[in-house]
Amino acid sequence: MAVNPKKLRPYDEPPKVRRPLVPDTPDSAATAFLVVSLLWLAAATGIGVLWVATLLFPGQVALTLALELPIIGTMGIDVSRPTVEAGFMNALVFGWLSNAAFAAICFVTPRLTGERLRDDRMGFGAMGLWNVGVAAGLAGVYLPIIAGSGPLAEFPLPAKGLMLLGAVTVLGAMGRTLMAGERRLPYVSILFFALGLLALLGLLTISAAAQFFALDGTPMALVNAFVARGIVTYWILGAALGSLFYVVPRASANPLASAGMALLAWLLWAAFAGLSAVGALVDPSVPFVITTIGSVGTILLVAPVFLAVATLALTIHGRWSLTLGTGTLAFALVAMAFLLGTALLEAIGALRSVQGLIRDTEWEMGVWLLGLLGSATFAFFALLDHAAPRVLRRDWGGSIAVDAQLWGSLIGVVLAGFALIGAGIAHGALRAEGAAAEEVQATLSWFLLVAGAGLGLVALGGLAALVALFVMYTTARRAEYVPAADAPAGEVPAGAQTAH
Repeated sequence: MAVNPKKLRPYDEPPKVRRPLVPDTPDSAATAFLVVSLLWLAAATGIGVLWVATLLFPGQVALTLALELPIIGTMGIDVSRPTVEAGFMNALVFGWLSNAAFAAICFVTPRLTGERLRDDRMGFGAMGLWNVGVAAGLAGVYLPIIAGSGPLAEFPLPAKGLMLLGAVTVLGAMGRTLMAGERRLPYVSILFFALGLLALLGLLTISAAAQFFALDGTPMALVNAFVARGIVTYWILGAALGSLFYVVPRASANPLASAGMALLAWLLWAAFAGLSAVGALVDPSVPFVITTIGSVGTILLVAPVFLAVATLALTIHGRWSLTLGTGTLAFALVAMAFLLGTALLEAIGALRSVQGLIRDTEWEMGVWLLGLLGSATFAFFALLDHAAPRVLRRDWGGSIAVDAQLWGSLIGVVLAGFALIGAGIAHGALRAEGAAAEEVQATLSWFLLVAGAGLGLVALGGLAALVALFVMYTTARRAEYVPAADAPAGEVPAGAQTAH
């Protein structure tokens, strides 16, 4: 006769594991920023396709959609060309690229200091504050009842306040982690991250102050232009370079080729990025000498970019075969190529003889896309490829989705960027010849069709990255990575050892 097992009483049951509402496990903040950044990439490139449609069909797409809200009632959503372009720029810079930059900071800082991020809950909270602010800012772009907004960083004050709180929180977590570590002389990646983050805080504060004191007209336009250029050169470019200086030595298993060259690149970038931002002050009211200084700064920015790319290329020495497949070094190599190409195109565009041809044409957006969807995006793709298996604790060898991510994004960026650059040159030439508006639009339509197809491919590349992340988490074998072993080999500029 079978004996019934003893029935467990309530106090005999093992306690249930309660998961906190805000995750506090190692790398939880980096994971959150990575996932959210990819969602923003898909959204931003989708808005980019809509923006190209407004260029192709200016009469048909320039309209206002009606939205029924429960309390407010009927509200118009502006989807004309200026607002769609503003939404595209802001979603790309503050959505995709900024979240990826924060993920890089939260992932790299603990591995270079040998200390866990202080703390991940702060980082997770910063992710919420930043993205609520960005979402509210985009609502200000498309819903005129909230605030009329234009290009990059022209958000309502409450949205900027949330973004500032988020960025300050990340800076606090990063600073506390650096102070807890034994190394007081940080590796060059930390230098790029720290200065870029401080510049972001300063530029957002300048923008908010100008808005608070109700500047309008030309002064406000100049402030916004300076802030927008500064955010791209200091924050986005700085975070991208910091990511590359981390992943290239780590993925190639080689020490950094020259700590001195890396430090010099950082110093030149710190000096010339600010001068380059001055180059955005293009207005008859601005003295000629100031705009000239800005143009010179943009041209000189080629020097730190060249030094950084040369140092990274020398670091890969003997390991070039790793760039032939799909992986971290392949993404990094593409980013390096776009970095150098974009810097050269920016320098060409800063020449006085060229400015008259390309000003207010599609050239500017084409170079902008090569820089942001090319160099910065692929730098963060390299970081994602290296970091995702470690933050998700998975043994990952890649998949067809990673191939689609690399080739879809690469072909798409090349098509979109160079099509818009070609459109800008054609636009400037036709304008100089006094061509009719109909002739200009007919000529540009072919370039714009190619650009739209390119942005669509980039959107598919972003979706492929999300698929790869999901497949990795659900199918790959669980593994543990030792954070101390993830630091790049070699020494930092002042001689503090970074290899563990």
